[in-house]
Amino acid sequence: MVGVLEPSDLGWTEIRHFARRFDAEQHALVLIAMSITCLLIRRPWGIGLLVPVRDVHRAEEELTAYTEENEQKPSATTPFSLSRIFDGTLIAAALVILVQMAAERGWFGADWYQAGAANAGLVIGGEWWRAFTALGLHGDLGHLLSNVLFGGVLGLVVSQTVGAGLAWLSIVLAGGIGNVLAASFRTAGHTSIGASTAVFGALAIAAALAWQRQTVTGPGLRRWAPLGAALMLLAFMGIGGERTDIGAHFAGFAVGGIFGFLLHQLSAYIPKGRRAQIAYGGTAVAMLLVPWMIAL
Repeated sequence: MVGVLEPSDLGWTEIRHFARRFDAEQHALVLIAMSITCLLIRRPWGIGLLVPVRDVHRAEEELTAYTEENEQKPSATTPFSLSRIFDGTLIAAALVILVQMAAERGWFGADWYQAGAANAGLVIGGEWWRAFTALGLHGDLGHLLSNVLFGGVLGLVVSQTVGAGLAWLSIVLAGGIGNVLAASFRTAGHTSIGASTAVFGALAIAAALAWQRQTVTGPGLRRWAPLGAALMLLAFMGIGGERTDIGAHFAGFAVGGIFGFLLHQLSAYIPKGRRAQIAYGGTAVAMLLVPWMIAL
């Protein structure tokens, strides 16, 4: 008869179990921060947290203190107030609309479309700022409104998870880097405008965050629902239309997916307090305005 070894047979004991992997990882990080060795092990009911037998008492004390602290300060688990989230979205929308007004009215006597469109040859040739200035330019009112509304909703979704400042910094970066990536696969004369690259980047960020936060139990297809929904939206909204820049949409989506994965995996190491969010938000605004200062 062949026996099966349990972790307890090897000097480990299970002190907690969790339905969600995210919760298990958060508690494991608490122990690691206190120099307590721990392991996570998959169980039929979810995830088990194990520590060496010799450290059980100390680990229990640390986890109990962690739980009590979070129960006393519920705001620590929801640090992003609704007003600040809306503030970030309104600022982003206002900047995009402001750039469109300036471009249509030719403020400062400049041709904003000529100066800021993402011409593939110029972007790859060194005019990197065009990858960001192009995010504020739109062909018509319908193009502008669809990006502002759809992008605003997605920005709110991402902001609820990581905070408004970090959310919009990630979205702007996804749009700019996505435009650079798309330009590298285009002919030199190809030109694109619009915030769609950033919007589809936001869609991928939201989907990647939701996918990684899914519980590890339940039907297997359930965990893939966020990614499936995002891909369907990409196919439905990112491919059709005469002037649709499919390459830019897919590039923004790809970059956003990477950002969403990293934001979750590095969540414990990324500052998300009020000052950090203001710094992130200020950087996002600068990444939309400074390129225009260079372009004009």
